[in-house]
Amino acid sequence: MVQIKDAAYSRSVDPFSLTHEIFQELNNQDQNAKLLLNKYKKADLIVKILNLANIPAQQVTAIKLEDGRRNQKLLTYIAVFNENNEYHIFDPTSETIGLGKDVFIWNNNNSSTIDVTGGENASVNFSIVRNFISDQKAFDLKHNVTNSQGKEYFDLSVNTLPIEERAVFKSVLLIPIGVLIVVFLRIIVGLKTSGTFMPVLIAMSFLQTNLSVGLIGFLAIVGIGLIIRSWLSHLNLLLVARISTVIIAVIGIIGILSFLTYKIGISDGIKITFFPMIILSWTIERMSILWEEEGPREVMKQGSGSLLVAVLAYLAMNNTIIQHITFNFLGLQLIILAAVLLMGNYTGYRLSELKRFKPLAEQINSPTGQKLEADRLKQEIKELKKDL
Repeated sequence: MVQIKDAAYSRSVDPFSLTHEIFQELNNQDQNAKLLLNKYKKADLIVKILNLANIPAQQVTAIKLEDGRRNQKLLTYIAVFNENNEYHIFDPTSETIGLGKDVFIWNNNNSSTIDVTGGENASVNFSIVRNFISDQKAFDLKHNVTNSQGKEYFDLSVNTLPIEERAVFKSVLLIPIGVLIVVFLRIIVGLKTSGTFMPVLIAMSFLQTNLSVGLIGFLAIVGIGLIIRSWLSHLNLLLVARISTVIIAVIGIIGILSFLTYKIGISDGIKITFFPMIILSWTIERMSILWEEEGPREVMKQGSGSLLVAVLAYLAMNNTIIQHITFNFLGLQLIILAAVLLMGNYTGYRLSELKRFKPLAEQINSPTGQKLEADRLKQEIKELKKDL
């Protein structure tokens, strides 16, 4: 520690530049760094080196505020002080100065987060949900917490739910948005999908990962699953055994992909475990049967249609304005229900079918075509009257 401190101190001018130089020395003195990091955590080690140089420093814990995230852990930062009692926060992981706008300091006095007597391996997880409240309620909560919790009226707001359940409820309320998009694209546009509401579940999975990782994971799982399913066709298995084998294979594929992406440094790859495994298995089974009956072209058409619907549903459900409205205005669910009922009564042509009737429309609209079409219709009417 003294060697690292002396080398960094010779190039520093104040406590903050000294901290930067200590980061640099830990990278330069590889053997000393490995020896020390085997015994101390990085944040603890830097605080000890700063204290050797008579620089006041301490660890602080903070949490990253991400709406709808559960099982969050506290992050460790370092607070470094100068002689004027001014301080800066350093991130020991990225070796940068300052906190992000979405980082909230939880503990800054070196005290423990939790004390346990008679137990082992205690851990603390955090669930985070963004909540919007009025100015009056914020004033009450800040100045009179006890009284604000004992109101005479019975609060029916979803904001009174525990945070863990509130985060789940917030995700559930987004499903009707995806359903509305599926109904519109299937009934009005005429887009074909593999499964009716499978794209909505895939879009929900994209919310847990992100769009790029989710698309790559979905294509990889379905592609490998189709290869395994084609091999199962030669075994002549019964349906129950075949779909069970596909489910086990999908679980294995997801596990392997999560492990490999984590090992190569893609932390978001492990989140593909949120994909609905049973739905993916049935999707692979339907696509395989469709390949055998209709050919690869129909599989590509329905597969691309499913992905398009899933992406559009994800973009809608990931919108912060839509998330706010669906969570805080529950009456929107009735409006979505009315829209679905209206579209359910639609019996006209789908937008994708208009291409089929384009030649007929051109013939009717042409000067010669109008006459020919009128004559043909008159002839058909005469023949029908004769038959009657």
